[in-house]
Amino acid sequence: MDAAARTLGALSSTKCKMSWPTVHARLHRTALIVACLATVIALPGMGQNQQSGPYRIPAVRAFLYLNQKDSVSANIIDNPSVGDLLNIHMGGGWVGSPSQEVVITVEVVGERGGYASGRRIHLTVRKADGSVLVDRRPQIGLLGDDGKWFETFVVYDSFCDTLRIRAEILGQKEPSVVEKHIDFRCGE
Repeated sequence: MDAAARTLGALSSTKCKMSWPTVHARLHRTALIVACLATVIALPGMGQNQQSGPYRIPAVRAFLYLNQKDSVSANIIDNPSVGDLLNIHMGGGWVGSPSQEVVITVEVVGERGGYASGRRIHLTVRKADGSVLVDRRPQIGLLGDDGKWFETFVVYDSFCDTLRIRAEILGQKEPSVVEKHIDFRCGE
């Protein structure tokens, strides 16, 4: 007798027989467990649009952190009301307080409540000579009811060079890239 026949014979013996109600109850319990596991696995993605449309970057802003005032300046990118950025690290010009850091915010917009797990913001900040001050790729979270997400970055000790800022959304087919610059200067 081969192994398959022995196994079939063992299954049909009186020792392994179960009544139909017992088999039915076990099948029902197994189906219930599988359904619960499927629900638990699906819950983290519920309410989030996994197929979100393209995101775009409508604005990149930069603010001087004012070290003696514990506050920030007005936006210094594309703002004609901002004065000369000469000797900012020493409190020179219109700022009235030394500033050792620049706070950069990147605004992302998309569908209200949208979420796409593979999307990231890639922000690079370089000096005029090409040296990199910031190179980060944080994940974009769940967009708000207004379809927006804001990511913040800090640049340290950068006040005698022109800064080249590049923000890009990664993880989608449609490109969204914004490039800006800040012309810091030092001297007399």
